[in-house]
Amino acid sequence: MFTCKDSIDQLLEFLDGEISADDEEHLHEHLSGCPPCVSFLKTYRATPNLARRALGETMPEDFARSLTAFLRERCKKK
Repeated sequence: MFTCKDSIDQLLEFLDGEISADDEEHLHEHLSGCPPCVSFLKTYRATPNLARRALGETMPEDFARSLTAFLRERCKKK
């Protein structure tokens, strides 16, 4: 049976349909008893669509300037 780390390591192969039958069975066994990994999988699947939607939005110019200034200041402190 897979651990959470094993499951996360196998997700890309699983989503691409390139996972072995054995590993897929172990992954499904793990997911059937691990709600946090199921939540992670849902988020992992949703990420590309969310990124596309975010890139389609335009940030208000004053907010972009404010955010840029904040991040530059934050980076200087580290």
